[in-house]
Amino acid sequence: MTNLFPGLARGPIDDEASSVINTIANEAITMGDLVQLDVSGPPTTEILPRIEVADGGQGLVAYGIAVGGDADGIYGAGGAAADDTERAATAAGEAVVVVTQGRCLARVSGTIAIGDELTQDATAGVLETAVAGDLVIAVALQASSGNDIAAVDVQRGNIV
Repeated sequence: MTNLFPGLARGPIDDEASSVINTIANEAITMGDLVQLDVSGPPTTEILPRIEVADGGQGLVAYGIAVGGDADGIYGAGGAAADDTERAATAAGEAVVVVTQGRCLARVSGTIAIGDELTQDATAGVLETAVAGDLVIAVALQASSGNDIAAVDVQRGNIV
């Protein structure tokens, strides 16, 4: 798939229509990863929420999509980061910028059509097309197939 946003290096696609939150990484996080709040809770010395890559599988409440951070890497081909060039954060304690609502680029998997509702994939940090009973995290703004980076609209909350 051709990246329709080649100049987008960080942040949401549209600042006017997005909620962007500053967070602290609990581990290395790839650009475009679906992230969740750290289940162990934040250290007592931090005021920002701690996040980690959303583990694969249903049932978790995703927090948003990582779109930048201290490492400020590039968006890769959609697979797991081969090295730190594709990371938003390379280690715990680094800052990460997360889109919790609005349009951004995200890691996706499988065949996706424009308008498809997306949910958490079995692969950690990745979105896939939702089926009956899935928690919807985002809506696809681009068609895609295979492991890829695609534009999505993060709108968490409903169940298919």
